[in-house]
Amino acid sequence: MPTSTPRERPVLNVLEAIAEAGMALLASGAEAFRVEDTMQRLAQSYAIHPVEVMVLPTGLFLHGPDGITLVRRIHRRSVNLAVLAAINQISRDVAEHPMPLEELSRRVETAKTFRRYPRWMHLGFAAVGAAILSQLMGGQPADALPALVSGALAQWVRQGRFGTRVVGGISDLLAALLAVLPALGAASLGWPHPGAIVVGGIMVLTPGLLMTTAVRDGIQGDLLSAAARMLEAMLSAGAIAAGASLPLYLYLALGGRWTS
Repeated sequence: MPTSTPRERPVLNVLEAIAEAGMALLASGAEAFRVEDTMQRLAQSYAIHPVEVMVLPTGLFLHGPDGITLVRRIHRRSVNLAVLAAINQISRDVAEHPMPLEELSRRVETAKTFRRYPRWMHLGFAAVGAAILSQLMGGQPADALPALVSGALAQWVRQGRFGTRVVGGISDLLAALLAVLPALGAASLGWPHPGAIVVGGIMVLTPGLLMTTAVRDGIQGDLLSAAARMLEAMLSAGAIAAGASLPLYLYLALGGRWTS
């Protein structure tokens, strides 16, 4: 905690609340320009100026009056559009009617834990999505059931229900590995299109939103953030490919049955 004089303390309190709002956005998958713009607007609403904000995918820097500088590091990130919507609404409310700092901090803390859907519903969405994707990839109606299981397993790992707090590429690799297993079981039983099951299961893991965010950061001129996010998306895709390839290779190398 940085030291401050009594005159600096109110400014520091506001900057810390603004930094918490920025961290909530960044940890939930927001673009760099959205985080910077929201933090700037909050500072203007509380008449804090000049303020400089720099946001990277893994942290942010906030420099305010009297040489006060805050640095925040993001250790764990996910995609939670409900948090983005909640923080954006807080920003709009503050711009219209600046609220007491205690209320701002309370609403930000509440927004950080906000979830639009329960975890079981995320599993259901992933399962149904995998089943539909298997049909789009040329599968037969019989392929939808193992694809459904595959999508649910992949999302289960993504939610941290496997292992001990695996994150990032390791989580993607484990999720893809388990997502392939139902297809291998179906192939051994003579299922008609196991390849469609594999594709349906791993497609729910693809980092599509991350790549979209990288492109949007690039369009806004945040080149460092765009490059970092694109690299993260590529590493995630590589981990998914590796996780899916390993059990498939071992299965075929051991003479497993496979139909196309």
